[in-house]
Amino acid sequence: MIDATCQLRWYSGLGLLFLAFMPILSFTLLATDPGAAGNELVPVFIGGPVNLVGAAFVIRSMTSREPAASSRMLAIGAALILLGDVLLIGIRAAIT
Repeated sequence: MIDATCQLRWYSGLGLLFLAFMPILSFTLLATDPGAAGNELVPVFIGGPVNLVGAAFVIRSMTSREPAASSRMLAIGAALILLGDVLLIGIRAAIT
């Protein structure tokens, strides 16, 4: 069986992985700045694990052979990554 959406899932998965890891990296770099307040790592500790779980779902969807299960895992991973990014940005906005 030929899967016509395989490349679409791969490219959207790579984009989602970028959206999962770049905010975590940037917020971590902001928090480790010498002039940063002591509570700057709170968004990373709360939103970071949500993004990592979403990234795990995306990676599983990219490596899955079954199209229906792969698209379902990609949707769950995208929702978790979106939630993690909203948590990162929202908690950072509430702190500052």
